[in-house]
Amino acid sequence: MRIQRLRIHNYRSIRDLEMECLPLVTLLGPNNHGKSNLLAALEFCLSTSAKPVEQDFFVNRGEGDNDFWVEITFNELTEQEKNTFKKYVQSDGTVCIRKTARIQNGGIEVFYNGYVEQPDVEWLNSDKAGDYTSRESVNQTPLKDFVPSSGRLTKAHIEEAQQKYIEQHREELSFSRVLEEGPLLGQKNVGGGVLPDFYLIPAVRDLTDEIKVKTTTTFGRLLNRAVREMAERDPRFREARKQLEEVVQSLNVRDDKEQENNQLADLERSIEEELRTWGVKVNIEVTPPELERLFELGTDVHLNDGVKTTADRKGHGLQRAMMFALLRAWAKTLREERSSRDREGPAPRKQSDSVIFAMEEPELFLHPHAQRRLAMTLREIAETPNHQVFICTHSTHFVDLEHYKEVAILTKYSPEKGSCVRQCVNELFEGDDTGERKKRFHMAQWINPDRGEMFFAKRVIFVEGETEKVVLPYLAKKLGVFDPDISIIDCGSKHNLPLYVAIAKAFEIPYLVIHDEDPLPDPIPDDWTEDKKKARERTFALNENIKNLVKTPLGQVELLSPDFETVSGVSKSQGEKKGKALAALDHFEAVDQSNIPDRLRQVVYAAFNAQGA
Repeated sequence: MRIQRLRIHNYRSIRDLEMECLPLVTLLGPNNHGKSNLLAALEFCLSTSAKPVEQDFFVNRGEGDNDFWVEITFNELTEQEKNTFKKYVQSDGTVCIRKTARIQNGGIEVFYNGYVEQPDVEWLNSDKAGDYTSRESVNQTPLKDFVPSSGRLTKAHIEEAQQKYIEQHREELSFSRVLEEGPLLGQKNVGGGVLPDFYLIPAVRDLTDEIKVKTTTTFGRLLNRAVREMAERDPRFREARKQLEEVVQSLNVRDDKEQENNQLADLERSIEEELRTWGVKVNIEVTPPELERLFELGTDVHLNDGVKTTADRKGHGLQRAMMFALLRAWAKTLREERSSRDREGPAPRKQSDSVIFAMEEPELFLHPHAQRRLAMTLREIAETPNHQVFICTHSTHFVDLEHYKEVAILTKYSPEKGSCVRQCVNELFEGDDTGERKKRFHMAQWINPDRGEMFFAKRVIFVEGETEKVVLPYLAKKLGVFDPDISIIDCGSKHNLPLYVAIAKAFEIPYLVIHDEDPLPDPIPDDWTEDKKKARERTFALNENIKNLVKTPLGQVELLSPDFETVSGVSKSQGEKKGKALAALDHFEAVDQSNIPDRLRQVVYAAFNAQGA
């Protein structure tokens, strides 16, 4: 069970928001724009312990609008989940539930509802089942053939008859998707065993309490679940549980042979003697305890960094590293379990196996290498069936441009409009050369691993290669116009520029494209092969393609004719000798700012939105 779609209404900084969700969701955006509120909304919907207060309602909601709600559409249901939510499973295999908080009667009422596909005829509507519990009313409908022939009819009888009729006549019926009037699963409160387990790892909260092994803390819940699942695979644990159950069961036996040595039987007789005047029989039954509770009651984590103490007495950096180490250990176990299932075939899963993690600023207290390791761990967890990960981050180590569909950028344009989300879930690799474009785009990752930085920038500059990426900010600092909030992205080649433009447009990121004209020489050299000529013609044709693709005011283009080296005055022979980027830096190190070529100066000003362009 994973979240496919999320909708939020009137919650904190969010008026109305809808977003698509993949197994891994990466939330980006400036501080105080709603990322944490989105995770808190998930916690409200998935946690039965979340208690909303009046401050959780969107301040600028409409008059008389006293509801906030979070609506989640789940897909990838297990067979057990399909059975649990049978009434709510849509024709596309999804389940959609809504949790609402409503201000009324001086308090806040909280309730769950689910979406059902209701037949368009009233007598098949489950919300109207109570109207057909009399023989007279039900006999006027085809349901009369599906209810007991005698006895009093109940609402449950009618609902069962409706389901049977729908199953037999589904092809003949038309349906509408509606939010049920009654509570989800017929219960006022949905138990924690029904919805996926939700773990929120906060960024700012004092971790000293959060790292303790208690069922009220994220770390405690994580550790207990991990230890419990690992113990379930240990034959010694399974044998101990079996022996405990046998011992307890023997205590409850009251046959004649064991009566003499049974202390519980003696206690029962003593109590019966005291209650003789009441004429009652006493039977004491012992229920086997859940052996898993041993881990909750008797587990603690000690760390020895020269001084052995419990984890809550270490620094925040080590505490957070401990929490993420637990996640990595979990991921390793999931990987081994998945490998085992691949060999042995799928095993039946229990209810509540679905797990959703939410993590604020996973980069806190971690050096770059640890961030990369954690990013790999989170992706591994997200790729495991029935697991999902949401993170909000300010680190490029957790953003992979290859997976642009996972990215959601939150922006709060105004308090009245509230937090909005920008994402792209469409396929950007299209056309006859899709395979080749994907290959080039993947290779560009190794040329510029920080290209995910574009999602954090207030403006992004797309360039063909390393030389422009190095020289443009260098000259901007010489000219006094450098802006650290503007990112320059090396796209790997001119042929990759259209795809980067498409991503910037999809996420509404302001951008500038700087590229060479690359005109064909006239005349064409005699030693050029036909393939080389066609390749150069395709490169030149990209000029018109890029010009048509870039739309103002979001994007602009700067064309360098014939190429960057010629415009900048950098010697091509030096570029071949030292490398283009180093040759360009050597060249401009000795150039006074007043001697920077005019066309190159214009491009630098255009790149950094400076006056004088």
